[in-house]
Amino acid sequence: MSISKITKDLQGQNKKFPPVHKWNPELCDGQEFFINREGEWFYNNSPVKNTKLINLFSTVLRKDKNDYFLVTPVEKVPVKIELAPYKIIDYLIQDDLVTFITNLNYDFQLNNKNTTKLINYEGSSIPIVHVRDNIEGFLDRNTYYNLINFALENKFIDKDLLYIPSHNINHIIGKID
Repeated sequence: MSISKITKDLQGQNKKFPPVHKWNPELCDGQEFFINREGEWFYNNSPVKNTKLINLFSTVLRKDKNDYFLVTPVEKVPVKIELAPYKIIDYLIQDDLVTFITNLNYDFQLNNKNTTKLINYEGSSIPIVHVRDNIEGFLDRNTYYNLINFALENKFIDKDLLYIPSHNINHIIGKID
């Protein structure tokens, strides 16, 4: 497996997200992709700095059960994830719609499919967001604190949970202890 081979295998894919759910190639062991808690990508312990390449990789990311893979028509490469592959770096609120902006050139709205859940991570409850196709994202610290302030200012509190409304659904973003 090589980065240039993956790029070549994906040439001619004219959709934003190739049909990775239809591809069932052999597992390619020996290579190591890793996405850390800050949303930074690594290949064999070296940082991947090419943003266009990272964005390309994100289009062929697939989650099978609890494991992530980069999938092309001919290879399936494991990706270790510290928290989640997508990092939400900003948001827009317009009427009753919240749009999240990610670090991987993809925006989406919170709705009945793309919603939030709280997970326990290193002793804290943090929100995880369903981004697309069973793939999750996390809020960067700045976005998280801005949303917490927004929820508190607007009294978006139900019992001990903070939420933000979008598409007439209350999306949980934190707990009040």
